[in-house]
Amino acid sequence: MLSTSTDLTPEQLTIASCLRNPDVVSLVRSKVDPADFTHPRDEYVYEAILELHKNGSPIEPFTVTDMAIRKGALGLKRADLISWMGQVSSGHSATYYAEEVRQAATTRRLNALTQRFQQEINDPQVQTSDAMQRMMHGLEEIRDNSISSGLLAKSLGEILSTPDSPQDWIIPNLLEKGDRLIVTGQEGMGKTLWLRQLGITAAAGIHPTTWERLDRPAKVLYVDVENSEKQWRRETKHIAALSAEKGLEPPHENIHVHCGGRMNLTRDRDLGLVHKLVDEHDPDILFIGPIYRLAPSVNNDEEASPLIAALDTLRDRGLAMLMEAHIPKAQDANGKRNLAPRGSSALMGWPEFGLGLAASEDKFGADVIPWRGHRDKNREWPTKLWTGSRNSYPWVPDNVVDTTRQRYYLETNDF
Repeated sequence: MLSTSTDLTPEQLTIASCLRNPDVVSLVRSKVDPADFTHPRDEYVYEAILELHKNGSPIEPFTVTDMAIRKGALGLKRADLISWMGQVSSGHSATYYAEEVRQAATTRRLNALTQRFQQEINDPQVQTSDAMQRMMHGLEEIRDNSISSGLLAKSLGEILSTPDSPQDWIIPNLLEKGDRLIVTGQEGMGKTLWLRQLGITAAAGIHPTTWERLDRPAKVLYVDVENSEKQWRRETKHIAALSAEKGLEPPHENIHVHCGGRMNLTRDRDLGLVHKLVDEHDPDILFIGPIYRLAPSVNNDEEASPLIAALDTLRDRGLAMLMEAHIPKAQDANGKRNLAPRGSSALMGWPEFGLGLAASEDKFGADVIPWRGHRDKNREWPTKLWTGSRNSYPWVPDNVVDTTRQRYYLETNDF
């Protein structure tokens, strides 16, 4: 369960999050129905939010209160909703709370069905076969109702007539909200260092792969479950100082780092702790991993699926997620290692982008090799990272143009 200091129920937290950020209503409605709420008043409030959203009307305490009262909500005051809103830091946890509501509702229905089945099989006047049939029908109904009411099919005409929404860039032409990137490579290749450089430059307002200035710095959160703060100090001090000099502003306050031990995100407690960090820092980009330290094992799809589902609850909050994964030890006939992530094949199809770092034959850097096709091919991922000089970043992407290099270092042969 997501750790929180509030005494609100998950149902009230779901409502408060929708009021705080109405943009999440479309995500929440696919995860929870009004019938999943236990308190009739809260059910009416949630119904009012969904109806206002459907009609394109403002979703705020005044409009929601009036509609909920018209629907039959008793004892509801506008001050109640305002108070609930004050107990959530943002609306980005709405889908997490909604999943808690749905899970609790499913558990209640299963308990009620089990109790009825127990009563029937102990009743000598009820045929056991009939009781089993009703039990199976009840299970199917609970299964089918768990998400089906949130489905909506549009005609192709409606889809084609809807104007395209502008891309929601975090970093133009590189990272959009909801993007997932997994970086792999052999041990010691520098993938961890590159991911740190990506985040620190973005937090200074520098495009990580072109080094042009951004419109604004990105907010970045690292959940590092492998490395210590001492390693961070040693390996990022130069990157941070250079970024502070060349960027819009020093990156230091735009980045937050958690260094800790192995986590198990398939457990509610550990996943909730990460959600709490996201609540506190509201990052544009979340770096988390490496993957093999986020779950007991990801050797097959059955083991990886719960981890992927947990990570998607973070991705659903509108951030970009960047991760590191290890690769298999085995080599092919040419002595090269497969750059796809070690373990479940599900990890290969999950991210929008999968990039592997391999030693360049010229020995002056690393080749950046996609191990899966990009879902969006028009992104500025480099094809090579050059080894930087003492006065540059550790990695220099090949799409940094010479004029930018000159502006940084007043010479082009420094790389």
